Amino acid sequence: MKKVVAIALSGIVAAFIFSGCSTKSASGTYKDGTYKAEQSAFDSHGWKGQIEITVKGGKITNVVYNEVDKNGNLKRNDQQYAEKMKAKNNITPKEVDEKLQQQLVDKQDPSKVDTVTGATESSKTFKELATEALNNAK
Repeated sequence: MKKVVAIALSGIVAAFIFSGCSTKSASGTYKDGTYKAEQSAFDSHGWKGQIEITVKGGKITNVVYNEVDKNGNLKRNDQQYAEKMKAKNNITPKEVDEKLQQQLVDKQDPSKVDTVTGATESSKTFKELATEALNNAK
């Protein structure tokens, strides 16, 4: 009887130990590398989201998110668009991009990135592209 209990306890202990040795933790451990994703089409305002995520040591260390027009111009650099957005939503595309990028580095999981007020569509696109890019890092 003691032998059976000892074997059962050993099995339980081993299960706990090995469950901690998974290659992907709850917070998300990724394979090192650079991962990219891009929307296939331009939105109704003429912008297309693009993302590049760098993973080092299993963690997201850098994120570059941009929205570009058909000529390759960045939304964050469009002064006229920024002024209109700032007047309407009190935020610029550059500020939106920086907030989203920092949140992903901090939270390590696109599903935990909060929507930026005044930039719902950009936030949605960012999270979708980040998820797509990171699917290749698992």
